Amino acid sequence: MDESRDTSAGKERAEGSAFLRVGTTAAAACLIAGSIVGLGAMGALATPGSAYSDVTASGAVSTADEQPKAALPSYTEADLAAFATSAYADDALNLAVVWETTPEDARGKAGAKILAGVPLPFGADEATTMSYTPDQQRTALQYSFDTYPQLLALATAWGSGDMIEAKAEMGAVLLAHQSLPALPATVTNDQALRAFQLAGFDDSDAVKLAGLWQTDTYSAIVRAGGEILAGKDLPL
Repeated sequence: MDESRDTSAGKERAEGSAFLRVGTTAAAACLIAGSIVGLGAMGALATPGSAYSDVTASGAVSTADEQPKAALPSYTEADLAAFATSAYADDALNLAVVWETTPEDARGKAGAKILAGVPLPFGADEATTMSYTPDQQRTALQYSFDTYPQLLALATAWGSGDMIEAKAEMGAVLLAHQSLPALPATVTNDQALRAFQLAGFDDSDAVKLAGLWQTDTYSAIVRAGGEILAGKDLPL
């Protein structure tokens, strides 16, 4: 195994760590925000059950308990229905990566354009033959899977030695309206080894884990790969 970390591996490792730790980060942000609001304006403490008040420059008190209204979607049920019955009904993912939005928003946006007689970025039979960038291909894959461990498991089954490349290749398959291999039901040692590498870990990490777990490096890599695929953090 190459002891050097290449750019793509480092990027995937950072991406995977961010994906797995996003819940913790969000929780911490909420706690911090709650502490700030609890202090009130100019150090005044809000009493339990009272609306949070702010003191303006003129000395007037303004109540800030009204929450901003959620933005309404820019499309209607009629737009979604128009898309669902159109020749583009299977092209939501393709439109999403072109418009840099979600597949759901792409359905609504496309439906609105169809009702208004506005052309879409490609013809009704051209979605699968369009030329997509590697970034668009990777985005298509990410829209189709909920978690990083799922993506990693699929990449190990795909057989590529590079996660960035594997994601683009698999995204291209989806944009061509073809099916990807099923997620592995069980994890083999070879898949665990590949997952460890695709996640951006290397020999130095294996040595550290072997020391922590009191085992040999091969066994440490197999165990680590299995834990990564299960969505667990490694003690590194």
